[in-house]
Amino acid sequence: MIRLLQFVVFLVCCSRYVNSAFNVEHDNARVSVSIGATKLLEHTRDSPFLFVGNAASEIEEHLGNFQIDQYVQQRIALTDFTVDGSPSSGYVVTFSRGGDYVTKVKFGSDGKQENVVSFTKTPSNVNRYWIRLFAEVDEHVYGGGEQFSYFDLRGHNFPMWTREQGVGRNKSTIVTFYSNQYDNGGGDYHTTYYPEPTFVSSRKYYCHFDTTVYSVLDFRHSNFHEVEIWSGQPGKLYFDTASTMLGLVQQLSGFLGRQPELPEWLHNGAVLGIQGGTEAMLGYIKQAKEHGVRVSGVWIQDWSGRIKTSFGSRIFWNWKWNPEHYPKLDVEIKKLKNEGISVLTYISPYLNKEGDLFKVADAKGYFVKTPEGKTHIANFGEFYVGSIDLTNPKACEWYKNDIIKKEMIEFGLSGWMADFSEYLPTENVVFHSGESAEVLHNKWPILWATLNRQAVEESGKLGEILFWMRAGYSGSQKQSTIMWAGDQFVDYSRGDGLPSVIPAALSLGMIGSGVTHFDIGGYTALFDYARSEELLLRSGEMAVFTPMMRTHEGNRPKVNWQYYSSEGTLRKFARLTQLHHALTDYTKATIKENTEQGIPTVRPLFLHYENDPETYNIAYQYLYGRDLLVAPVCEPNRDSWDLYLPDDKWVYLWNDTQLVGGQRVVVDAPLGYPPVFYRHGSVWTKTFQSLTKVMAPKDDSSSTYASWQIWAAVILAATVAYILLTR
Repeated sequence: MIRLLQFVVFLVCCSRYVNSAFNVEHDNARVSVSIGATKLLEHTRDSPFLFVGNAASEIEEHLGNFQIDQYVQQRIALTDFTVDGSPSSGYVVTFSRGGDYVTKVKFGSDGKQENVVSFTKTPSNVNRYWIRLFAEVDEHVYGGGEQFSYFDLRGHNFPMWTREQGVGRNKSTIVTFYSNQYDNGGGDYHTTYYPEPTFVSSRKYYCHFDTTVYSVLDFRHSNFHEVEIWSGQPGKLYFDTASTMLGLVQQLSGFLGRQPELPEWLHNGAVLGIQGGTEAMLGYIKQAKEHGVRVSGVWIQDWSGRIKTSFGSRIFWNWKWNPEHYPKLDVEIKKLKNEGISVLTYISPYLNKEGDLFKVADAKGYFVKTPEGKTHIANFGEFYVGSIDLTNPKACEWYKNDIIKKEMIEFGLSGWMADFSEYLPTENVVFHSGESAEVLHNKWPILWATLNRQAVEESGKLGEILFWMRAGYSGSQKQSTIMWAGDQFVDYSRGDGLPSVIPAALSLGMIGSGVTHFDIGGYTALFDYARSEELLLRSGEMAVFTPMMRTHEGNRPKVNWQYYSSEGTLRKFARLTQLHHALTDYTKATIKENTEQGIPTVRPLFLHYENDPETYNIAYQYLYGRDLLVAPVCEPNRDSWDLYLPDDKWVYLWNDTQLVGGQRVVVDAPLGYPPVFYRHGSVWTKTFQSLTKVMAPKDDSSSTYASWQIWAAVILAATVAYILLTR
């Protein structure tokens, strides 16, 4: 009996509670919450867990670029706390400031997920929350959606607001300066099409915020992370931990959703981005095949016709086949499919005011409205459009059935770019659902992705048809079939050029969006900049070691170097498509891992080498699947490249040189031979070795690694013979 009483006293007085996986510890001065040995938050009067307050904000939009400002009127630390609850009901910590601004926070299950932080009571007189989480000095943080400038987010803050990424994205560069002078469209290091308030810590936990309002992830402090939420309702926080970084990413992808396997036809070669009508399309295909280019598909974004503006020729946003621009396209789609070539097109959630589809949707009331009840019209640069109200179920059903299913899937298309959805303004707009634009803005890409996904699934075409998007937010993982990196500048800048697509892919992979690709050669050519042949081919080299190769002529096709701009470029590009096709079985296995296990196709090195501290700082090389290490050449005029090999045994793909990892190395990297290593002893060794049999173009002998080897051998033999003869 005495022992029983002692045990009861222990249960009553103990200050350490375990609710689900959360450990809640407290005394009179502090509250600490952890999962296992991983501390998540620690509240003290000097470093509170929560702040509340009020601010006045202003959000201005112009062509998808947003100027966002606020004036913080008050910020109040909730220093006081009490802990209540029981193991069966969960523990609730009540935070306040002298009894005011009472906020009740539950740590436990929400009935669907464990390890959830729920705000069960919030004060009505605030419109801001600041939430602090515990941090360590040497901690690394990844995720935040698709981040182009930094892979490790530590030391920076990141607004979560889907938008145009900007042109330049680095305020110290002349390109960004010119862009801002032109239309304030230069962007910054944090601007992205696909933000997401989700991050993964090197301390092996993840944190996901389910809010859709504007928020800021702030990782600039040594002993805490802070998340600012522009609402008096902060939503829920989801946490989990794992014993390995790889396991953690798998758990997160299982929670947020995974992408399906890609269509079989996609692996036949490259998707060629071409335009100009049926005759031009067939001519490009014929030319490519004659030069050995492996073509899996053609992407004709101007399938719906063109209009003239002072900016030049623009696509007519009336999403149906234009038989005047593409005569007999319906017949040619069937012929091309018999040849193993798919046809892909382009759509957006906007309709041009001059098109017949706009008139149908407008008559039915399917567009976003103004406060006066009229159709909201947006100016996209001398043409005017309405935006389908994606919160209106009838509007979505009409778009899905009458446009995507009827005009696209039944027409025989194999896929499309589902563009935009990041432009949604916050002023002068009203929605069917009654929700505010501030709440809907970040949700808009998910609604757009869901509409596309439903059309594909309801047609029984998932696995045959793919659509790709650049805009995203929490939920894109389980709706989109594949992402793309949007509009890069046609240069080697780390803010907006070729290198930026690497941290973008890595950061997406960390939050469960493990299948992505990019425009080969970049897109944006402005201010006397144009795509060079070298940039196109270096970009193509990287694309070989991704799930999808797709070209884009860019915004100025006539000044950008294209894969078809010369005979030599065609042959060099053909070899890259052949290399990509030779990796088909490996690529499919890698994609399958993403679908079934949540391991991204493009992976940071630490997912497989987490005990190697150097790997946590590497943002410009990656593992493609488990066994290929890729270090793309990301600077012009280079024929060698410095890279890091993690602790393993590696074989250089192009000459079978074996190296031990745990060191930096410099390798020869002439054009056409990107720095790629495979793991010694890999079960895919024969596949990797077959790549060296994909020969270089005949006219490329002066610049290829293989031909350099031949000439070096000839010179060496001649030198030896000369020495022997002259002794």
